[in-house]
Amino acid sequence: MEITAENLLASIKRKEEIPGVVIVWGEEDYFKEIVTQELISAVFAGVEARDRSVGVFEKDVSLPELAAAVNSYPFFSGKSVILLKEPRMLKQDKQQDSESRKEEQLKLAEILGNVPDFCQVVCLVTKLDKRSKFYKRMQTVAGIVESKSLKVYNLKPWLEQEAAKYGCQWDRGAAELIIEYMSDTENVPLVLLSKEIEKLSVYAGLRKSWTREDVGQIFAELPEVSAFALNNAIAEKRIASMLSLLALEEKRGTNVLRISAMVSSQLRRLLQVKEMAEAGAGREEIASELKMHPFVVQKTMAQTRNFSIQSLEECLTGMARLNVELRKGGRRLRLLEELLIVLLRAESGKG
Repeated sequence: MEITAENLLASIKRKEEIPGVVIVWGEEDYFKEIVTQELISAVFAGVEARDRSVGVFEKDVSLPELAAAVNSYPFFSGKSVILLKEPRMLKQDKQQDSESRKEEQLKLAEILGNVPDFCQVVCLVTKLDKRSKFYKRMQTVAGIVESKSLKVYNLKPWLEQEAAKYGCQWDRGAAELIIEYMSDTENVPLVLLSKEIEKLSVYAGLRKSWTREDVGQIFAELPEVSAFALNNAIAEKRIASMLSLLALEEKRGTNVLRISAMVSSQLRRLLQVKEMAEAGAGREEIASELKMHPFVVQKTMAQTRNFSIQSLEECLTGMARLNVELRKGGRRLRLLEELLIVLLRAESGKG
């Protein structure tokens, strides 16, 4: 059966019966990690670490060895967990439609379809073909969780859930600051964020309300935060701050192409929001169309007043030329600085 990660984790917490085989597939590692951890903890509740029977099979999996491990009764705890990580037979590549690959998948399905009660199998895979016989067979015997990447406009509920794990909540503006920090990321790095939130819980100590200042202290070293700071300085036309942050990135050895891509993304977003706003679109419409968090849209709409459409377009054209120059070994960071200074000194206004 197909089940969401949230519902599966809730079932584990309530100590409900879990399918003997759980398959977690997708690009997001956070849900893979937490589902694995919670299942192992649930299976071995009260069992010392030295007495836990955990077998790991990766990539080139021997099916006879896997079958033997699944069906071998554990000596100490009476329970076992088998972790099956990225088995090559499930890989989506040039061989995925070959007869030998399909035969291997069916043999794997046979093993996973007959897992004894004392064994819990967790299969972790990046991609899974829903059209395959393997997937259809697993739907009848396994819990199948799709581990989807999270977009920034859907981040707030996840942040609230993370805070609740520690019995805490976000003070006004605290969660929104994290959303701002992540606004330039295509997919939110949940594993990284969860580790920073764990640090935040230690930093806050007994306090159950996490403030915007707490977030600033803990998240300051993240690459996404330096990107946010630079883009914010550009959007607010703070030339001195922009130059200082560019110098910091140069000192860190950040690739200029990466900085250019980051800045171009911000300028395109400013241009898109300004064009839609001047065409009469409101905050909610812009948020829906551009897949942005409404809070970020509101702030961006205010920032677009600092620029004209023409100045943004001219700077983006210059950035495109810059990328060509960089690939030819051109003037690198100095040219980027010049383009941004021209933009930030340009007159704002409509059109």
